[in-house]
Amino acid sequence: MRKKYIQLLVVIMLITIVLLIFVQLAWVDKALIIEEQVFKDKVNKSLFEIVKIAEEREALLQITHSSVPFGKDTSDTGSKFLFEKNFIEDENDVSEEKDSLNRDSINAKRTIYYLKGDSLYRIDAGVQDSSGNYKEFTQDDLKKRIIGNISKKTIFIQDILNRLISNETSVDKRLEAVQIKQIIANVFSHNKISYQYFYGVRNQENEFSVKSPGFNAESSNHTYEIQLFPNDILPSEYYLVVYFKRNKHLMPKDIPKQMIISIIITIIITITFTFIIYLILKQRKLSELKNDFINNMTHELKTPISTISLASQMLNDDTIHIDKNKVDSITKIINDESKRLEFQIEKVLQISLFEKGNIHFNIQDINIHEIIETAVLNTDIKVKNKGGKISKELKAEKHIIKGDKLHLTNIFFNLIDNAVKYSKEDRPPKIFVKTENSENKIKIIISDNGIGINKEGQKKIFNKFYRVPTGNVHDVKGFGLGLSYVKRIVDEHNGHISVKSELNVGTDFILYFPLSETKNKIK
Repeated sequence: MRKKYIQLLVVIMLITIVLLIFVQLAWVDKALIIEEQVFKDKVNKSLFEIVKIAEEREALLQITHSSVPFGKDTSDTGSKFLFEKNFIEDENDVSEEKDSLNRDSINAKRTIYYLKGDSLYRIDAGVQDSSGNYKEFTQDDLKKRIIGNISKKTIFIQDILNRLISNETSVDKRLEAVQIKQIIANVFSHNKISYQYFYGVRNQENEFSVKSPGFNAESSNHTYEIQLFPNDILPSEYYLVVYFKRNKHLMPKDIPKQMIISIIITIIITITFTFIIYLILKQRKLSELKNDFINNMTHELKTPISTISLASQMLNDDTIHIDKNKVDSITKIINDESKRLEFQIEKVLQISLFEKGNIHFNIQDINIHEIIETAVLNTDIKVKNKGGKISKELKAEKHIIKGDKLHLTNIFFNLIDNAVKYSKEDRPPKIFVKTENSENKIKIIISDNGIGINKEGQKKIFNKFYRVPTGNVHDVKGFGLGLSYVKRIVDEHNGHISVKSELNVGTDFILYFPLSETKNKIK
């Protein structure tokens, strides 16, 4: 994929994520506004209920204080209504009324009036007619008693009104009488307002005569007010003031759950987008590395093929006189280049087998010192040809590991060969191989004084197809597969490999392999 398309895709993804986050924040902000309005409506409704209950309770107290005992209603089938009252022959004669009441009490008699249609019937509860007949009242008797009851009711209501109009009781006593504290607590609890609250009662001069403990109206940014006793005959000048100790940004109960789900979705989308971009960049990088690999492979394979072709032409050219020594020399060149070509192809095939998972190991007890000595001996000629020196210091007393001899031999050949290839032209190569024991492992260090590797290269050196840049891409031979192969073999043997390097100073490869559980030989 072209770079500009990748950049466009990144921009689109970033815009999408930003818009998604913006929509979520806008949704949360709107939810908070709605929740705040719901809370305000709930508080205002609660204050209205508080005032109403307080007025009703005060009115009930006034009625209770001024009332006289009433008879108890009973019911009778087929009746419109039934009421009972002590019968008084003469309402203007108080003494006669008392005598009548005493008489009724002594004789355990009560007079019950039963209204049916336009007629009023009377029954003495103590002495009932055996025939079950009711004694009928006349319309005049009924009218007389109804007018008397209305007169009493009028006087009763006027007394209550006079009490309300006089308003002799102070507001704090009125509130104490109706138990305003308990009313507020009950109403807030009923309406599920669970925040800590404070209340006070102020007059029109903003003076507070009643306060709850800790009340300080100036400490709150928002208070709620409502007029107390709004139905008084004379307008009330007192107001109930309430405020809450509440986090301004506290979210509704269902918002956190929805936000968590929304955040998880956003994170998943972000991770997915990031992973897609990572894969695209990785594939693009891999494509570039493969192109470099093909170029390098073409160069690596072309060189031995060209040499073999040239040697073959010399042998077939009759115009050139070639003695036996020259024939042997040319034949050796053809043989060496053929082996070199075979080795390069074999490396590619090995990586291919690793990728497919078809490679097999012949695990056995291996003397790692013997493998190192073989690799040092076979590389010594190359080092000396460059005027350098390769030395070893095998101090590990325990050096038997479990592994595959062929692949272990290959990795040491690769590492030592790299040390030779990446030596500086103006400085003879010096390669040093050292072993020592570290707990239950053997530690192997391969050092050189070559060109070194920069910090960025040290992070990528074990990646497939990666080759340390040295100016000209073809000035160092190889496919960029050697160290990738080494890392894979070390990992398959449960080992560990790392690199320490400094530009123009040299490089150290450090390897660790677990020792075999069988008895190790001591050199």
